[in-house]
Amino acid sequence: MILSQLGKLCDAEELADTDGYIGYCLDLARATGYLGNAPDVWVVISTNVAASYADADETYEIQLRCGTDTDDTDIDTGDKIILSTTALNGDDARLATAGKYILRCSLPYEANLRYLQFYYAQTGTTNTLTIDASISPTKPPTDDNIQVTSSNVGVP
Repeated sequence: MILSQLGKLCDAEELADTDGYIGYCLDLARATGYLGNAPDVWVVISTNVAASYADADETYEIQLRCGTDTDDTDIDTGDKIILSTTALNGDDARLATAGKYILRCSLPYEANLRYLQFYYAQTGTTNTLTIDASISPTKPPTDDNIQVTSSNVGVP
């Protein structure tokens, strides 16, 4: 895997009142060396600046989409949703607190299309939220910042 191709696709990305692609588009074939079934690629989305919840109608949904082509900025052909949060209210603890993880999981094996990019969908009148979103070859830490994946220490 070419680690330099992986990393933050959204760095302090501000989400407001417009749906659309956010952050960078990742060429998964170049980043991992082949399409699909890449070994343990992790998706990590976290809150950078807490969500506004001035009105009770605000929801935030973040999707990871894949596609077959890009216009050098966003996916423009064959896009499909492969991961998605639910439509989260702005007062959800993951969104209302800076630094909380919104989603941590491995990339599904079905994600065998070439390009990956995050997409933001919202409802409401005064949405504001800032996120970080990454694709990583290593497991993300837990809420307690524990990241031990294996250990040779046994139980006494």
